[in-house]
Amino acid sequence: MANEENTPKTISRSERTHAKNGENIHIVKTTATELGTVYNPNNPLILLTAVTEFETNFETLTQAVNAAVFNEQDKVGKQIAAFKLVSGRVGKIIKAAKAQGLSAEFLENLRSTANRLNGIRVDKSTPDTSPDAPPLNDKGTSSVSRRSYAGILESLGLLDEQLKGNSMYDPNEPEYKAEAISAWIESLRVIHDEALDAKIATRTARNTRSSTIYNQTTGLLVRMNAIKAYLETILDKNDPRLKQIKKLRFVDLSK
Repeated sequence: MANEENTPKTISRSERTHAKNGENIHIVKTTATELGTVYNPNNPLILLTAVTEFETNFETLTQAVNAAVFNEQDKVGKQIAAFKLVSGRVGKIIKAAKAQGLSAEFLENLRSTANRLNGIRVDKSTPDTSPDAPPLNDKGTSSVSRRSYAGILESLGLLDEQLKGNSMYDPNEPEYKAEAISAWIESLRVIHDEALDAKIATRTARNTRSSTIYNQTTGLLVRMNAIKAYLETILDKNDPRLKQIKKLRFVDLSK
């Protein structure tokens, strides 16, 4: 039974297909169990003990995937929420600098850095990195290369250096002080890294499940096709149990 605390908020079509495979495995195992001593294959892959172990492995690996996906959705959601606040806070930082009467050149440099963040949408489609994208244009406005979390952090890092490099920047408000801004940017880096790690963990969990459950020699299709063939040798062709098993569809999701 799935752990509801680790159930993903949204379930992809492929995960629903994985779940259906699991339901069908259980039907096959239940049928084999109910046949008792009649079910006595010589193929080690479809012995009742082997099928039972296979179902247990499937459930364990699927629960691991669900937990990883749940964690990824949580971390990515926090990343989106945190980065959506970036543009607004940067705007206030520049206003804080302007209010101090700092040089026009310094303010222009801050605005140029801030312009890199203009037009960046922060949502589920925002890429983590865009290493192959073109560089910023001469005016420092947002280009594809900056429309990623890594690009946002790079621009914020530059802003951080600019503020710390000007000893005249010293607002009274704690949240606008250079050290507070540095801490804020570092917290965004941590949030971004946690989201990246969560995505990697999900990919690893899925690859582990795929290599075990959909193995081409000992996996799902090999076992289920062998069981269907074996049941045809011990059950009458009109037996409702055989008809039910033959109708079950198993999908190879390793490809």
